[in-house]
Amino acid sequence: MTKFFILKYAAFFGGCAGCFFLHTQFSIPELIASCIVGLLGSFIPLPKTYGQHPYAAIYAGSFAGMCSEGLINTYWELGLISFIGAMLYTLTTKLFTGFGGRLGSIAFVSVALYVLGRGIF
Repeated sequence: MTKFFILKYAAFFGGCAGCFFLHTQFSIPELIASCIVGLLGSFIPLPKTYGQHPYAAIYAGSFAGMCSEGLINTYWELGLISFIGAMLYTLTTKLFTGFGGRLGSIAFVSVALYVLGRGIF
């Protein structure tokens, strides 16, 4: 389970940081940046034992990385959002199968929890 979580975290962070970097540094529109990250992430060769989970985590991370520079200032914050997102992804692996919008929901909730937590603390 720990190895599974670490892989999810790395994939989520890669997607999140990649999308955030593209749209903040190169002024690529958020939607296009997310598509680029997802497309490039789909070409990463991974063992079949992980299934589609790492690729889904990359897409979920790219959705979270679409948020504004006004909400996220550093890559440490992206790391925390990625940790929350990877936890949510790992905990909801067996839930919501067959329902659309799961990856976007995970991205939204992870960013929302971070923003709420930042406002409280």
